[in-house]
Amino acid sequence: MATVKVVELGELKFLNAFNAVPGVGAATLRTLRDSFGSFESAWNANPSAYDAFALDSPVREALQTRKRAIDPDRAMQRIVQEKIWLITDDEDFYPPLLKEIPYPPLILYGRGNKGLLQTKIDTRGKPNLEQRPWIAVVGTRRPTPYGIEAAETITSQLVQAGIAIVSGLASGIDAKAHSAALAAQGSTIAVLGSGVEPSSVFPPENRGLAERITSSGGAVISEYAPGTPAVKEHFPMRNRIISGVSRGTLVVEAREKSGALITARYALEQNREVFAVPGSIFSPTSAGTNKLIQEGAKPVARAADILEDLGIEYEAAARESATQSLDQKEKALLDLLTEPIGIDALKARTDFTTPVMMATLSMLELKKLVRNLGGNTFQRT
Repeated sequence: MATVKVVELGELKFLNAFNAVPGVGAATLRTLRDSFGSFESAWNANPSAYDAFALDSPVREALQTRKRAIDPDRAMQRIVQEKIWLITDDEDFYPPLLKEIPYPPLILYGRGNKGLLQTKIDTRGKPNLEQRPWIAVVGTRRPTPYGIEAAETITSQLVQAGIAIVSGLASGIDAKAHSAALAAQGSTIAVLGSGVEPSSVFPPENRGLAERITSSGGAVISEYAPGTPAVKEHFPMRNRIISGVSRGTLVVEAREKSGALITARYALEQNREVFAVPGSIFSPTSAGTNKLIQEGAKPVARAADILEDLGIEYEAAARESATQSLDQKEKALLDLLTEPIGIDALKARTDFTTPVMMATLSMLELKKLVRNLGGNTFQRT
């Protein structure tokens, strides 16, 4: 069994307390830990001790004044009450790609399926970095019908190939990508620029979507402590995580000055792939994506265009993903369809009634795992 390194509860308590101080980010947290030897020592230090380190004046002032209002024990109690989980950067299950970016978060808060963030562990107890990648899908908050259809179609295709969808829960393309992933019964991860508890989720109109994500096997995550409001300075930092956990970022509609382009820029800086949906030269919402393509982003019309760059064959990936989701009846029939077989022969080999047989075969056809050869004869694709 793999050994997971976990920060001691005391250290976690003080790390969380420091992270709740406004203005304190990953770089400051690392400075405090390295300078004082532990977060507990840093928290209990004389406020004047912070003057000795290379900290920005607003951060130093916040440490000397605003941290007084934070009770580390009460802050941890809130996390328990809100059913929030934590992952620190020294755990084996911390997203491995995120460790590669400049100033990765020391701590991630989350609600929903914590296991979705965990790297699969191989038989030697080591992280398996070859797991199916995550793809970020981002874009304008005011999409056109074309942008909505493109986001929903490509997202659904990615999910069918077993890809997890990452986005920022913003209105527009982000929300459409999350919703399309859920509709396709796939996994999706929302990265916030605020606390993850329901009362802090932004924008408020997407709080219901956040709950659907957490209740459907997805996750809502953030580097910000519970109670942190969504302010504009947080969103560029949030965007670096969206691109950082993903193998590639797809931009679907973006104006020339757009937050989605910030995510694309981070992706390039992090040595990730950047994809863009081309649009009309007369549409302002496609000006940003068309420019990305001019600058070298790969134009995308379907999920296969993305998977090709990642070395994944779409049809094979979709078939593998569909096979993994089969129920017992579907698996039983699929095992019998290695050669063309008619309905009567199938009934003779199973105890299925005709209605159950036809319904199960229809589901297998929808999943593109079998085809009807005519005359009620079926075969595995």
